[in-house]
Amino acid sequence: MTSTNPSSGNPGEDAAHLVVWLDHRLARIYVLSRGPVHECHNSETGEGHVHHHADAIGSGYIALNERYLESISDAISNAREILRVGPADAKTALKSFLERRKPLQAANIVAVEPLDHISDGQIQTYARKFFARGDHMMPPSKQE
Repeated sequence: MTSTNPSSGNPGEDAAHLVVWLDHRLARIYVLSRGPVHECHNSETGEGHVHHHADAIGSGYIALNERYLESISDAISNAREILRVGPADAKTALKSFLERRKPLQAANIVAVEPLDHISDGQIQTYARKFFARGDHMMPPSKQE
């Protein structure tokens, strides 16, 4: 598993809003604020592409690696609100993992939305619109 952190420190440190896009091999975490959006965490499982062959039994999906999910959990540990997006079963795997292992952290996931393989800009635009709908990005004093 490889991991890079374009920003210093814990990505969730002082982050009110994070968006987490992940599939079976790659996780991208973005910090959303009133300023520019930036990618703060990028990790790979190193497991490569999953192939599903005709006439094979099962869905063709592999369960996500527990260490991979744990590294993502660590990266988002201080976020207040998390939007979880991604394709297929991967979008629910992190939430299920957190519900089993870290229920207090799981409560910070405000939504799990389907988003296939799209660009960084599209993920960021989607997240901004999502959080703006609920005035989630307003300072606490203005939300009342």
